Formats: sequence, structure tokens, C-alpha cells
Amino acid sequence: MAKPKAKRRISEKDDVLAWIVRRSDGTYRRGNWSGPGVGKALKDVDPDEAHWRPQHDQHNIAELALHMAYWKDAATAILAGQRWKYDDAQNWRTVPETAEGWVQARAELDRAHARLMKVLRALSSDRLMQRVRRSIRGIDFAVDIATHDTYHSAQIFVLRRLYGGRHT
Repeated sequence: MAKPKAKRRISEKDDVLAWIVRRSDGTYRRGNWSGPGVGKALKDVDPDEAHWRPQHDQHNIAELALHMAYWKDAATAILAGQRWKYDDAQNWRTVPETAEGWVQARAELDRAHARLMKVLRALSSDRLMQRVRRSIRGIDFAVDIATHDTYHSAQIFVLRRLYGGRHT
């Protein structure tokens, strides 16, 4: 009779890393205790709604999607140990006000999230606790990018409510 395999001991840091991976993905797709996530916020957004803005100088849903993608890619690069430099022009990009423009912006956000999740899943628990940029640790970027999602999903819900009530 074969001996049962010994269970690998999971350190507290490994446990925290696994939680962060689950939490980051869940916050993006479904949300958390504070409200629905980006996935739910963007569900059934059509191109007209994605490009609508309440005032000419405010960002629309499509621009918010690209802004979130930009910061997901920033966090991904930093966590992976790659050089990254802030670029204001990339942070808030305009989106062609077409159906294709919205489809591309939404797809870019989903791809940026997938890239982030790939890096988070490959991250070592030691890297998670290391300083990755100035005084900021990997764990800070990993948690704060989920907070960033929550913040902007709330903005998207507000824009959707305003869009729905604009004729009343």
C-alpha cells in the first residue's frame, strides 16, 4: 500500500498571497463587501452609454475602462520587476466614439486584468513583501489595484444611473 503524500506546508505569506489573488480577481469580476465589481458595472453597457458623458469635461465609461487598464498594466509591470514610467497621455486616453471603440476599450481592460492575474499567480510570497517601488511593497500594489477597481466601478454605476435618467 502506497504511503499518502505529505501535504506541503503553506506559510502564512503563501496563504496571504493566495487570498490576494482570489480577492483581486473576485473584486474585478463580482465585487466585494463594498459593492459590485467592474464586471457587473460594465455588464450590458452599450456603445452609446459607454461614450456618454454628463459634462463635456468629464470622463466617460470607455475612458474609465482604459484608465483602469493602464493602472493594471502599471501594477503588473512593477510587480513583475519591469521598468515602468508614468505617462499622462496613456493614463487618460480618448476612445473613438464608435461601437468598435467601446469593444476595443472593454477588451483591453479584460486583457490587462488577465495579465495582472498571471503575474499575481506567479508572484512569490517573498516578492509580495519586498519593496517594489520606492517604499511601496508588492502587497500594496496587489491590494490597491483591487481598491482602484472598486472606486471606478462605483463611478461607472453613477454614470449609468445618470445616463438612464438623463431624459427625466
